[in-house]
Amino acid sequence: MLTINANARSSPLYALFPVNVQGKWGYIDKAGKLDIQPQFEEAKPFSEGLAQVKIGQKWGYIDQTGKCVIAPQFQGNAPFSNGMAGIRRENKWGYIDTKGKIAVNPNFQQVTGFSQGYGAVQTPSCCGGKWIFVDTRGLILADRFFLQAKKFSEGLGAVREKSWGYIDTKGNNVLKPQFEVANYFSNGLASVAYRAGHNQAGKYGFIDKTGKWAIKPAFERAGTFSEEMARIRIDELWGYVNPSCKIVITPRFQNADAFSDGMAAVKIDFKWGYINKAGQVIIDPIFDRVYSFSNGLALVRVGSQLKYIDKQGNTVWQFDE
Repeated sequence: MLTINANARSSPLYALFPVNVQGKWGYIDKAGKLDIQPQFEEAKPFSEGLAQVKIGQKWGYIDQTGKCVIAPQFQGNAPFSNGMAGIRRENKWGYIDTKGKIAVNPNFQQVTGFSQGYGAVQTPSCCGGKWIFVDTRGLILADRFFLQAKKFSEGLGAVREKSWGYIDTKGNNVLKPQFEVANYFSNGLASVAYRAGHNQAGKYGFIDKTGKWAIKPAFERAGTFSEEMARIRIDELWGYVNPSCKIVITPRFQNADAFSDGMAAVKIDFKWGYINKAGQVIIDPIFDRVYSFSNGLALVRVGSQLKYIDKQGNTVWQFDE
């Protein structure tokens, strides 16, 4: 393993990226230098200082020195969020803490990431397959059961009974069930769409936390705010609005992803490239598949070849898929 500055290693700005080298996975740094030698069957990006790796047939976690800090023992696992990570044993999901201790016993069909002290989990089919929220001790939030549930964001969680509505972190109804689609809150707003039968059914808009329309339903699709930009679709073309409810990037793309690291992936003439927040194409659309920028790099694919590129479009590392 390469030696690096210990202070840099502990910095939250220090980043590592998974790469495949002759069938084994390791990690490079932002400059494209191999930092953790290829030794894993599979490897995922770091989250909260830990990364999922597969050793043999089991999954565990390593830290940024490459040390295995949670032994490979799971059929599957998820990234850490809010100090908790989903893990799968005997085809059931639960949660562990950052020390690898089981915090919520694996008894569930599915789990979301933890957020604001809770994770949304789906109960076994024998219990109706309903969704509940559990805390770090596995206790159920307010004994509430839902057909579907999404993790909390900005103090509210989207839940579906007959329709989607929102509850707070005490389990109280805040916005009554009324929507066909309900997304996460960000920048104080959430994109929603009314269900069939409503005179505005099928159109997306943005509500505030009181349920009032900040942007009335006018879009074919709408995403969640990220870096104060949310993607919207009009006449089958994608653009972006800001939290002040203004269209800041005119819809003109075949497809578009959320902003991350100041950049967003967009599809032009059936290929993907990247724009900045002014809507300028910074990296030409030449890719078959793309992922979001993070810590200055993005993973892209051309044919069967994967590569990490920087914000100027330069190749930092490339390997076969």
